[in-house]
Amino acid sequence: MQFIKKFRECLTEKQTFLCIGIDPDPNKLPAGFSANADGVYYFVKEILAATSAYTPAYKFNLAFFEMWGSRGWQMLEKLLSEVPQNILLIGDAKRGDIGNSAKFYAKALFEALPFHAVTLSPYLGTESILPFIADESYGAFILCVTSNPSGREIQDFGGDQPLYLKVATIVQQLNQHQNLGLVMGATKPEQLLSVRQKYPELPFLIPGVGAQGGEIEAAVQVCQICGVGLINVSRAVLFPDKGKFPENVAEMAAYYRRKFKF
Repeated sequence: MQFIKKFRECLTEKQTFLCIGIDPDPNKLPAGFSANADGVYYFVKEILAATSAYTPAYKFNLAFFEMWGSRGWQMLEKLLSEVPQNILLIGDAKRGDIGNSAKFYAKALFEALPFHAVTLSPYLGTESILPFIADESYGAFILCVTSNPSGREIQDFGGDQPLYLKVATIVQQLNQHQNLGLVMGATKPEQLLSVRQKYPELPFLIPGVGAQGGEIEAAVQVCQICGVGLINVSRAVLFPDKGKFPENVAEMAAYYRRKFKF
C-alpha cells in the first residue's frame, strides 16, 4: 500500500491528528515498574493497550530502546509486532547518512523493523533521503523546524532565506510519491504557519505539544489545511501528573484525541 494511503486511512478511522510518542524514560516509570529493560518493556506494553483505541499513530523514539543494547532491539521488535494494523508506526531515528549507509539504515527500519515512516536529518542532502523513499510504501519526515530552542542556531541561518526554508523546498521537490513530510515544532508557531502557507500540501509531524508547551491551536490549524498531519504528544500522555496508572494514561490520550479531532 502507498504510504500516503496508509497514512490517510489511519487518520480517517480515528478522526484525529494525534500521534503518541513512545519515549519510555526508565527514571520516570510509575510505581510497580522496575527502572530496567524489563520494566520499560512492560510499561510500554501497558501504554499501547491503554491508548491504541485513541491514536492513529505511534512515534517510537529509538534512543530509549537502543540504550539497552540487544535486549532493547528485541523489546522493540516484540512491542511493534503487538501494535494493531490500523496504526501508523514512525521510527524516530533521526538518521542522516549517504550511499550504502543510508540504504542499510532504511533496511533496518523498514524490513528488520515494521516501521511505516522514519524521521531524518537533511544535513547530508538529497542522497541521505532518497533511499528511504525509493519504495512509495514507506515515508519519511525531514527535520525542518525542531521544537528545541537551540535548533535556531542552524535552522534560522541565512537571514531572509533561512536554512529551514531551503530544507522545505528540497522536500517539496523530492515528494513525487507523496511519502515525504516535515518535522515542524509547535513551540515555534510563526514558522509553523509560514511554512504551511508556502507549502500547503506537505504533511507535518509536529512535536512540542504537552510538556514543551507548544501551541495547540496553530498545530491543529496547519494539519487541517493539509488534511494529513500528526501532532505528537509524548510525556504528557506517558507520564501524567495525577491519577491511577494506566487509567490516567487512557484519559490523557482521550483528551488529546478530542483536542486534535477533525
